[in-house]
Amino acid sequence: MTTHSKQQSCIDTLNELLKGELMAMKIYKETQALQGDEHVRALLQQFAADHEEHARLLTQRIRELGGIPETETGLAGTMAGIWAKINALRGPSHLLQQVYAGEDKGIHAYEDRIDELDPQSQQLVSEIMSADHDHLKHFQERMEAEKRERQK
Repeated sequence: MTTHSKQQSCIDTLNELLKGELMAMKIYKETQALQGDEHVRALLQQFAADHEEHARLLTQRIRELGGIPETETGLAGTMAGIWAKINALRGPSHLLQQVYAGEDKGIHAYEDRIDELDPQSQQLVSEIMSADHDHLKHFQERMEAEKRERQK
């Protein structure tokens, strides 16, 4: 593989990962206002800001490599957003399950694609994955608290 095609492959991979960050950010921003649970709303607000920063960093890296960042999430993003709104209206436990699954899927996407990246991009992706693992931990803690509260 030529240097140019390796670089283009890296840009393509980063753009795929960028779509996931944009999707998460959009879902969190759109559903936090629908959320009656103050704890969940605070998590969504904090994590939307994290994903916005991740998207900014990925966009910057794509540009450094000479690529053009793709900012559309496509049909998958639209459908995920619709389901998130429905789940937000159904209650915090439904939304938490969806966003947990989405975060987990995002981490797996990073893990599956990290070997396709150059060392500098791998470092960036590792840092993003670390933050997303923290998100999972917080969502899991809140899901367990929600369950305890429902059992009272």
